[in-house]
Amino acid sequence: MLPKSKTTAYLREQPEAAPVFVFGYAVVNIMDEHAWVSFLRRRLQEPLPGHAAHQRLMPHAPGRQRPLTPPPGSRPAAVLVAFLRNVPSPTCLLTLRSSRLLHHRGEWSFPGGMLHAGEAPEEAAVREATEEIGIVPDQVELLGRATPLYVPASHAAVIPVIAALSPPEEFRLNPEEVEELRLLSLDELAQHPPQMETWSRDGRLLYVPLWRLSSPVPLWGATAMILAELLWLYAEFRHESAARGNRSP
Repeated sequence: MLPKSKTTAYLREQPEAAPVFVFGYAVVNIMDEHAWVSFLRRRLQEPLPGHAAHQRLMPHAPGRQRPLTPPPGSRPAAVLVAFLRNVPSPTCLLTLRSSRLLHHRGEWSFPGGMLHAGEAPEEAAVREATEEIGIVPDQVELLGRATPLYVPASHAAVIPVIAALSPPEEFRLNPEEVEELRLLSLDELAQHPPQMETWSRDGRLLYVPLWRLSSPVPLWGATAMILAELLWLYAEFRHESAARGNRSP
C-alpha cells in the first residue's frame, strides 16, 4: 500500500465473507477536491493529450510497433477511474487482479471489463466496478472519458471512464476477480518518477516504464498509460490553480 498520511485505509478479513475495505479519512482541503472534479468535468470535453501522454508509459519491444489506436475488430472494453470525494488530494482506486483470471492476472488495474451487447462504456464500467469492489452506482458521478487505447494482450479497445465517487463505508471485494484494493494519490505518483526496466517475455526483450510504489507488484502497461494522461491533466490543473492564485488580490 502507499504510505498512509492524511488518508488511511485498511483491509479486514471477515470469516466466510469477501474482504471488506474500510475507510477512515480526514476532511482536509475539500475545496481542492471540488475544484479537481470541476476541472475534469470541463477538461474531458476538450481535446486531450491522448497518445502523447500514453507513449510516456508505453512498453516497447525492439523491432515491433505497438498500435495505440484500437484496430478494427478490437473487443470494446471500459474501465472506471473513480476519484474519491472527501479526501485531501486527487485519489483513485486500483485493484490487484486475481491470479485466477485469464488476462492480466496479478496486475494492478482499474475496475472494468468487456462491454455487453448494447451496453455503453459508462454502463459497463460502473457495472464491472459494482461487481468487483461493491461500489454503490448511485454514488458515482460520471465526468467524461479519457483517451481510448489498445491493449494487445486481450485485443481490447479500452475506454477509461472518469468519475467522482462518494465512497461507501465498506468496499466488498469479489475474490474471484480482485485480490486487493489500493488507494492511489496522484500527488504520491507525481513524486515518484517512473523507472525503466528490461524484461524478457515470450523470448523477446521488452522495455517497460513502470512505477514500483512500496509494492512487489509493478504498476505498468495500460493502467500506467491511462495514469500518464491523468497526470498530464493534473499538471494542467495545478498550473491553472497557481495562475488563479497569483491573480488573487
